[in-house]
Amino acid sequence: MTPPKKTNAASTPAPSAAKSKKAKTRTHPGTAGSRAAPETSASPTSRARRILAVDVGGTHVKFRVNTGDEVRKFASGPELTPSQMCTQLLAMTADWAYDAVSLGYPGPVLHGKPVLEPHNLAPGWVGFDFAGALGRPIKLVNDAAMQALGAYQGGKLLFLGLGTGLGSAMVVDGIVEPMELAHLPYRKHTYEDYVGLRGLE
Repeated sequence: MTPPKKTNAASTPAPSAAKSKKAKTRTHPGTAGSRAAPETSASPTSRARRILAVDVGGTHVKFRVNTGDEVRKFASGPELTPSQMCTQLLAMTADWAYDAVSLGYPGPVLHGKPVLEPHNLAPGWVGFDFAGALGRPIKLVNDAAMQALGAYQGGKLLFLGLGTGLGSAMVVDGIVEPMELAHLPYRKHTYEDYVGLRGLE
């Protein structure tokens, strides 16, 4: 069965968070009032213009450079480790020029680093050296927050991404907040069990 594509009731999300300059990122729920800091590997003097935006999903990893239109992807899944993801990403972008990476991570992110392992991928993501593996400065953000930023045009936006799981984020007056609604209890399971890929099986 072909997995459902992530959609947005308000507008179609763009895979690149690098294009949006209107919104700023806050950390996941539980750290209200604070803002996510960039990875320490990113030099404060490097203001890269060519950004590789990467959306890490439970079914595919999709990516593009903000200066081009081509979107490439490869399969992910419960066996995908961060090392494997980085190796394949480098191989498939060898002919692209980019200066830094913006990565949408399928889980909570605090101060630019994953704090929980993803539900639909192999373990090992928490504490992984993404900047070292990719050889470039990197900024990590929750994947739903990245997609909400790509769709945001001002005002208030509720983003719901229906794909392998359920991504959710809210943007209000330029402030984005990942919501992590997918794993809240609903009936006998969670919301993700009913509206994600498992809900179609």
